[in-house]
Amino acid sequence: MPESPRRAAVAVLLWGDDAGARRILLVQRGHSAPHHAGELAFPGGMVEPTDRDLPATARRELAEELGITEHLWELGCFPDGVAKARTRFTPVFFRWDTPEPNFELGYEIHQALLLPLRPLLSAPWEKETLEHQGLALDSHRLELTQAPLWGATAFVLKAWLDLLKV
Repeated sequence: MPESPRRAAVAVLLWGDDAGARRILLVQRGHSAPHHAGELAFPGGMVEPTDRDLPATARRELAEELGITEHLWELGCFPDGVAKARTRFTPVFFRWDTPEPNFELGYEIHQALLLPLRPLLSAPWEKETLEHQGLALDSHRLELTQAPLWGATAFVLKAWLDLLKV
């Protein structure tokens, strides 16, 4: 259960061509970032009073963290999740129609990663149990070159990839 009444949104950004999505975007947070330092994540953050709705929060965070403001098509949302900080978040899916990806990294972002989808479908995902604030949580984990992918980000990505396999 979330501890805070505040809400957050993350952007699950799919990039591809006319034949469909080919890559998914993750960011690696900077090692001095105030939250989730060094971790792989979807771009995102807390709702601000000026945000119209959760997709607007995800769009604002894409602009702040990566400079992405154009060529976004909102596809829909996944059900809410609760991150390790016990914050309720909504994954908002977007298709990014730009011929040449370009990023303007925000101060909290170390790097942007456009990962190919096909290898992720057959990747060697592991299951692990995480202990956090006295709770045992089952989670997926994938070892990537940049850092391990785990927690809420891995949960959302793995759930979506499993839907693609059906």
